Amino acid sequence: MPWLHLYVDTDGLAKACCNANIVYGNINTQSLDEIWQGEPIQAFRKFLKDGKKDKRCHSCFSKEAAGKSSMRTETLEKFNHKMNWVDKTSSDGSSADAQPIYFDIRFNNLCNLRCRTCWHGASSSWFEEAKLLKQNFGNKAIVEASRDSSKFVKELLNQGVEVEEIYFAGGEPLMMKEHYDWLEGLIDQKQTTVHLRYNSNLSVLMLKDRSVLDLWKHFDRVTVSASIDQMGAEGEYLRKGLSWEKFVDNIRAIKTQTPFVKIEIAPTVSVLNVASIPALHQFFVNEQLIDIDSVYLNLLSRPDYFNIKVLPSSHKKTVSQSIQEHIEWLSARGTKKDLLEEFQALIQFMYQEDWSGKLPKLKKQLETIDQLRGENFQQIFPELKQVLDPF
Repeated sequence: MPWLHLYVDTDGLAKACCNANIVYGNINTQSLDEIWQGEPIQAFRKFLKDGKKDKRCHSCFSKEAAGKSSMRTETLEKFNHKMNWVDKTSSDGSSADAQPIYFDIRFNNLCNLRCRTCWHGASSSWFEEAKLLKQNFGNKAIVEASRDSSKFVKELLNQGVEVEEIYFAGGEPLMMKEHYDWLEGLIDQKQTTVHLRYNSNLSVLMLKDRSVLDLWKHFDRVTVSASIDQMGAEGEYLRKGLSWEKFVDNIRAIKTQTPFVKIEIAPTVSVLNVASIPALHQFFVNEQLIDIDSVYLNLLSRPDYFNIKVLPSSHKKTVSQSIQEHIEWLSARGTKKDLLEEFQALIQFMYQEDWSGKLPKLKKQLETIDQLRGENFQQIFPELKQVLDPF
């Protein structure tokens, strides 16, 4: 990844990826070229080329140990054709070939939802609650990566490289002006073979008079990972501000107006929904909203009290049975082996460690947010009530 991937967080820090706190530089004090050829990224290239493992990459290693794909393995698969860039790297980590062809830029934290497993750093809507909890990321609701976002977008467009993939996430990328500016710039430059990939809550498909569907029609390849954790009232509880009906309508609009766009659902798998992921997947397949293989299981690592390792052994057995039955349902319909292994990996990951000692922390978090929002998790998730009652 340090040979081809550039991630920038909402604090303006350029890092190895969105999961590991490995910092290369700051876009507000350095140019992208200075960051890309700087000492920190070269040192990290050398570290990896020497065959070492960085502890800060534990999120990927933990998933891989359970048999699940990770950002690391996915990147190796997608960009194996650039492995010669690694091979030709100098002993000090400098590389004449390496260039950023895979971007993940978090322009800001602008978002209209307050998802239970999220926080203020990734959603501006969390700000008021975060202040009450003393968990706010800065003193403003909207946190921006760049002090001059228009100038930064121009810098991204003037890299002089053939970009292969751009991953848009947030916040909510379809609400961000910079996202639309970047797409329009790519169209003007005729860089339309780039793979546009999204993680979006699909609450909106327009920003003022700019339609993302109209812009997508210029590009060869677009993939939308739709963030949804559960159906109906349960889904609206987990993603505060979500309209389940609007979400489904927008998927239908994408399928109708831009049928070439690949749509997959991307649930964030946590203690709150792991048992119901099979039902969610089957709904979207049966409604012909996605192909049966079009699901990306975004396995939550943190906050730790939402991690599925927290579940007590009795509940893990129930979850395992639900997932195994779903695997059988998928197998009967000719699902790809890779997806079957992804669901099986959920079980293996869940049993990797016993984190049930964190259950009191989970209960406190749920009750605290319930109090702020006038909600009651025990009514929405009665099965969790049974798990947490002893605490």
